[in-house]
Amino acid sequence: MALKLRLKPCERVVINGCVVQNENRRYTLTVSNFAQIIRGSDIMQEEEADTPVRRAYFVIQSMLLDPQAAEQYGSVVAGMMAKLYTAFLHPDMQDRIMQAMRNVSDRDYYKALACLRPVMAYEDGLLNAQRPPRDERVPETRPTEIHAEA
Repeated sequence: MALKLRLKPCERVVINGCVVQNENRRYTLTVSNFAQIIRGSDIMQEEEADTPVRRAYFVIQSMLLDPQAAEQYGSVVAGMMAKLYTAFLHPDMQDRIMQAMRNVSDRDYYKALACLRPVMAYEDGLLNAQRPPRDERVPETRPTEIHAEA
């Protein structure tokens, strides 16, 4: 079954580690066989990998973008996913993590990334729930605001 990619003007897509960029108009690209594909808009930057799930996503993304380095990342991502599985007690999130790991072992990295996106959203929700609202946070003090009494 062929995959049709509808590219927006100037949109980028990575296919088997090769960056392909569209020109100034919409274009449909058909990929007739299996390939590692990710749209430029789905690529996470390294500085965005600031939580455990995001770090796992970034490593799997690195496997997709650099097929030659995928072998060395295999054991790293397996350890990361095992830790995530034990950290998340929600059965649906555990199922998604297990499915992502199965996709990694099948070398279908894009599907693994797709499985982790809801886990990232769940993790974001947990982290945001733990942060106090902005007005309840302890205000930062600057050295000029601290007055010593004589």
